[in-house]
Amino acid sequence: MRFVDLRRANRARQNEWPGNEKTDLAFRALEVAGEAGELSEAIKKFLRAERGIHGNTATKEDIADEIGDLIVALDLLADELGIELGHSAKTKFNATSAKYGLKTVIM
Repeated sequence: MRFVDLRRANRARQNEWPGNEKTDLAFRALEVAGEAGELSEAIKKFLRAERGIHGNTATKEDIADEIGDLIVALDLLADELGIELGHSAKTKFNATSAKYGLKTVIM
């Protein structure tokens, strides 16, 4: 999947989503923070299972689901700001490679 496909689908689904017209930048930012928290919680539960610590556990599939939710939420936030997610990721990746003298860049 390409980020442009995610953006197209996100926009279409948001047009269908009841109450979407009430969302704004603050809502989208909090949505991202919430999804990041859910990802962190899934990782904690995964480590709990891996280390034999008593309590609720999670699987790699649970983590993958939360990563997917976070990417969707990030795209919605980026769209709210008029930022193209793929371009932003590519630019930052390449800047970090340049900063540390690494050869790997995204073309």
